Amino acid sequence: MRTDDAAVSPWTPMVAPKPDTEWSPMMAAEWSALWESQLASNYMPSDLPGLRRLFALRSQLERALDRAGDEPEVAGSMGQKKLSPWFDEAHKLESAIQKLEDRYGLTPMARLRLGITLVEGQSLAARNRELLEAFHANQDD
Repeated sequence: MRTDDAAVSPWTPMVAPKPDTEWSPMMAAEWSALWESQLASNYMPSDLPGLRRLFALRSQLERALDRAGDEPEVAGSMGQKKLSPWFDEAHKLESAIQKLEDRYGLTPMARLRLGITLVEGQSLAARNRELLEAFHANQDD
């Protein structure tokens, strides 16, 4: 059962999770950069599976684009040249990635829609909570 104290207690940011071992060094660096950013203070433990899924998809995109670049054209069923199917795979991955980036506030417009300001790495709700606490503290003086 929630008490009034639980409803207004500040959120404690998560400790930065380790990147998955199958990710490339660049992807692991991006993961670490996310958790070192001000944005990380807005994530909850329940966000971790979705964020990991996002970075797994980014890793798959990286591999798909590498494969498409290695062989941009392949032979079709009638011997004609056609684009590598890895380009289609990359397009599908980009669509899924964009949805997750929007969900987790990784673009400026997504942050705006979610009410996240990066001033001091706080969401608007967290900033309002601090202002309210300061107001109540001044009332007690």
